[in-house]
Amino acid sequence: MILLHTNNSSELFEQMVRIGKDDVMIGISFPRYSLRTLKALEFANNRNAKVITITDSVHSPMNLYSSCNLIAESDMVSMVDSLVAPLSVINALIVALCMRRQDEVADTLESLEQIWEDYQVYENDEIDYMDDKLKMHYAYAGDPDV
Repeated sequence: MILLHTNNSSELFEQMVRIGKDDVMIGISFPRYSLRTLKALEFANNRNAKVITITDSVHSPMNLYSSCNLIAESDMVSMVDSLVAPLSVINALIVALCMRRQDEVADTLESLEQIWEDYQVYENDEIDYMDDKLKMHYAYAGDPDV
């Protein structure tokens, strides 16, 4: 998986130069649609890559180049668009992919945990949960052991 991140159009296509029929590109855009994203989807489609879009409507220009359109309506309720629906779709995709590759995901997470511990990535201030085998014994009236 490669996350395309760029500040200019030429760099975007430099990162995509090897995209082809065995690749999948996921494009995400909502109104006001990003022309850069649209051009990247067009490029991927022209290279016969599979293109998936996550957008707000079947009328979105993003769907011109996609073979799979995932619609997540994002109504403007206030001055700020709510991204709850799109993020829910993305979350569902991530969960589905992880379910299909459970062993690989578990191995990766175990490796990361070890790396984080070895290189002290996180401060060791997490709460350690009590071992289930340990039980507190509370004295109460009538207890023969008191």
